[in-house]
Amino acid sequence: MTYSPSIYDWRSTLRPTHQMFRAGGQMQEGGLTIGGARVGNPEPGGVAELQCAWAPLGRRNNVGRDVSWTISRILNRNVMRFSLCNSPQLVTAADLGVSDLVSGGLPWEGPLLWSNGQPWDWDVRVPVNAAASRGAVEVDLDLASVGEVLQIGHVIGFTVGVYDFAHVVMDINYDASDVATAQINPPLRRALTTDDEMSFRPKMLVTCANAREVAGLFEYRSFSALNQARFVEALV
Repeated sequence: MTYSPSIYDWRSTLRPTHQMFRAGGQMQEGGLTIGGARVGNPEPGGVAELQCAWAPLGRRNNVGRDVSWTISRILNRNVMRFSLCNSPQLVTAADLGVSDLVSGGLPWEGPLLWSNGQPWDWDVRVPVNAAASRGAVEVDLDLASVGEVLQIGHVIGFTVGVYDFAHVVMDINYDASDVATAQINPPLRRALTTDDEMSFRPKMLVTCANAREVAGLFEYRSFSALNQARFVEALV
């Protein structure tokens, strides 16, 4: 029987102010054994990590409830689906020509200070150009619709079924038709076919490696806050 863990969406009210995605080393830290020895779990090709930090989250009741729910989830090592925020690691909206490519999306509107009528809830995708097996570190992508915007160091994502994965582009080469051959890290966690797509706004499945430290600032009677978090890719 194959075990499929429950996956919970990270609350949209808890958006970090700082974020860094990295393809970590091949050793994922474990705990202490009964004999006192620290153990680790090796993973060929490495395991991705996500470092996040938050500003004070305010006194709004819904934020306090979201923090309370989230802390309970991460303390129990639940798998969370985390959407990477806009950062220099992602291809910019301007490079993707979002105003031309996105017909939907949720506009920033109303009496809010950031109102500008532009869509912010968007997800530009491009086709996978050739099948790739699980564990592969090279993928072919058809970027003809957006041009050669993907470069070394960008973070990209794939969704296969209900599972989301993020990868760093380690090297990339384009042909005359803007089909890119990209080397990625960590390796693919699921096989890809030409029916799949690559996202410029990746998501990943994580567990929190320092949940008790993250919860240390939560004092609901006075304010809601989270300490810096280190998320580790959930190998589901």
